Amino acid sequence: MSPDIFRPTRLAALLLTLGIGLGLANGAARAEPLPAVVDKVLLQQPSVRSAQALLRAAEAQITQVRSDFLPSLGLTYRNSDSRDETAGTPINRNVRRSDASLRWNVFNGATDTSRLRAGGFYRDAADADLGNVLEQVAYEITENYSDVVRLRQLMDSLQATIARQERVEVKVASRVDAGRISSAELDLMRVRLIQNRTLLGQLRAQLATAEYRYRLLTGEPPAALVLPGIQPAEGDTDIAALVERIHERNPRLRAALQRAAARQAEIGVARGSFFPSVDLTYSKRIDNTTIPVPVSDTDRAAQLQVSLDIPLGGKNLGRHTEAVERHQAAQADADDLLLKVSKDIADLYRQYAEAREIAPLLEQRVTAAQRVSTAYELHFDAGRRSLNDLSIAQGDLFDAQRGLIENRAQQTTLQAQLLGLAGELRASLRSRYRPAPIAPELLGTTYVPPALAAAPVPTIDALPAPEVELIAPAAPATAPSAPNPAAGTPDEALRQRVEAWAAAWAAQDFDAYRAFYTVDFRPGKGRSTADWEAERRQRVTQARSPKLRIDKLTIRTRSADRLSVRFTQHYSAAQYRDSVKKQLDWVKVDGQWKIAAETVLAPPKAPAAPPAPDVNPQEP
Repeated sequence: MSPDIFRPTRLAALLLTLGIGLGLANGAARAEPLPAVVDKVLLQQPSVRSAQALLRAAEAQITQVRSDFLPSLGLTYRNSDSRDETAGTPINRNVRRSDASLRWNVFNGATDTSRLRAGGFYRDAADADLGNVLEQVAYEITENYSDVVRLRQLMDSLQATIARQERVEVKVASRVDAGRISSAELDLMRVRLIQNRTLLGQLRAQLATAEYRYRLLTGEPPAALVLPGIQPAEGDTDIAALVERIHERNPRLRAALQRAAARQAEIGVARGSFFPSVDLTYSKRIDNTTIPVPVSDTDRAAQLQVSLDIPLGGKNLGRHTEAVERHQAAQADADDLLLKVSKDIADLYRQYAEAREIAPLLEQRVTAAQRVSTAYELHFDAGRRSLNDLSIAQGDLFDAQRGLIENRAQQTTLQAQLLGLAGELRASLRSRYRPAPIAPELLGTTYVPPALAAAPVPTIDALPAPEVELIAPAAPATAPSAPNPAAGTPDEALRQRVEAWAAAWAAQDFDAYRAFYTVDFRPGKGRSTADWEAERRQRVTQARSPKLRIDKLTIRTRSADRLSVRFTQHYSAAQYRDSVKKQLDWVKVDGQWKIAAETVLAPPKAPAAPPAPDVNPQEP
């Protein structure tokens, strides 16, 4: 084969340059949350547009049926020329006549009423089908979004493992060259590297497929994505309540029941055909002009006619039998779907519960594997561990990280499936969504400061650097210097949470800011949680150059899972600034400290300048 084939061309260089540029642009892009992606592309999907068209068609059918209740108007105009003979004398005759008629079906065995009821049920079924399609597309986007994040994290973890193995390979090669160990050890290291590089190629191919599917769904390449999460609601942990809720709200099941009801209404349509049909017709001649005028003709006339149509034969009996059988088939389909949905609920819930239960153990496994791998590498350098021991420890670390990554993605997809079955996925993404990335230190790639590591959304460091200062209360002058509290004490953990809360606020990252509060946080003053979220989102994200400083912080223990923090808060944004004394009441929820109440203990001091129109201070 000629080597010219592999010679780079200008087109290849251009494509490479564009690819690098696009990659840099994507890498620099801010993480796009899952709800924003779903809302942006949901209505653009062909399946959604098809379901919307079918719903409009069902509504048009109802309009057609309603028109049958109204009478029909007929107008007739006649203009004719003829040549007649009277007693052998030819006569040219011209006739112009105008007639009008009004026809109304006054009785048809309630057929029209039954058709209208059936049309209403079919419209409700089409509306449920649209809801089902929307939930399915939202789940597909959620699954693909999570899959891209999962594969990227797996590749990062595996690349870090390969980098560690390559460092070990260099050490082994130097020892082989010095004659200290056998060359078989180097071969072993290379075999492990080849295995991991092969796996990396497979993951790269899977990621390319997932990203291409993401482009098909959203119309744009995936930029910086973060693993999504949804806060569990109260009924999500009770299997009986969850089954009942899904049976009541499942869009597919509602559509099937509505179609069964429509089939039952069509039985009424078939029964109406057994009754005679009564039509009332009123006819009137409006104008009659005949030239020459005949000896006798009808000039003006009005006529009232009643028509009675009595059906005979077995056609109507067959139609009724068909309607009954179709209703039974539709009801059987609905019952069968109910059984399938119940089975899916039980299966998905068991998997989701197991995934949630094992998640903390997987994090512990990663931490332990990191310690073992680090220790074994030191032992190997000291000659106290074999290369095989070190290689196994490094492989165990990647397996542990892989298990954690797969578990997080599985939790997201299983929860999305359960919410989709209940028809609540889109609503949950809007109200209960929270990013749930794996802490970078667990993946062994980058170091995260403790304050941001404690935050549920460690994306603050990717935003413009805010000015946040946390000042501890000054110790009395006569008190001896005390040692720093242990990092694991509740006071220190809560101090880090307060620091991360302030950092999220100053960074204008509302998702991170909101995640510090309980799901059902009550803001007081009679406001709902949704109203508070809308107000805080606007004030946090629209402030101009916010700065936050906290000092005189004290912590008071209420109980084992309830603490109170008091401090002085100094806030400024644009030309506005104030200082308030504030208390945050924290409760422990699923092992994390959350804000259950926020109280301003002293009103703000007079601002130095009038506040900017789009900036407001923090409220309780």
